[in-house]
Amino acid sequence: MFKLKNQKGFTLMELMVVVIIVMVLAGIGVPVYMNYIKEGKKSESYAVIDAITSGSKVYFQKNGTYVGGTIAKFLATEDVGNAQYFTYALGTLSAAGYVTTATEAGSWAPSNAKIIWTQSGAVGANGDPGTGVFTESGW
Repeated sequence: MFKLKNQKGFTLMELMVVVIIVMVLAGIGVPVYMNYIKEGKKSESYAVIDAITSGSKVYFQKNGTYVGGTIAKFLATEDVGNAQYFTYALGTLSAAGYVTTATEAGSWAPSNAKIIWTQSGAVGANGDPGTGVFTESGW
């Protein structure tokens, strides 16, 4: 028998350990990355709803009510038109408030997932537009 000099390379055991380490890191990293992407897409809805809310306050100051408001009258047509990940709707318009609903568009989020802004407590007599709150459903 002869002796080999300067054997180079990795053993099968060393390669298997590296493969297992890579798989564990991928198992942790991929779900974290996917959640990061989902949260980034959700940020679109918060930005567009903020634009709608800002415009609604201007509308309220002029009219003393939210009744008759639309996305166009709330000066948010361009923001809503440029949206990629959600569809937007106004509802429950009253003198004291309204509801804006952002519903996921596409298959990147759970079906019927929504982000909802509820504006309430407006008092037209003193020009107070009220306050609002975000809620998420279906996530």
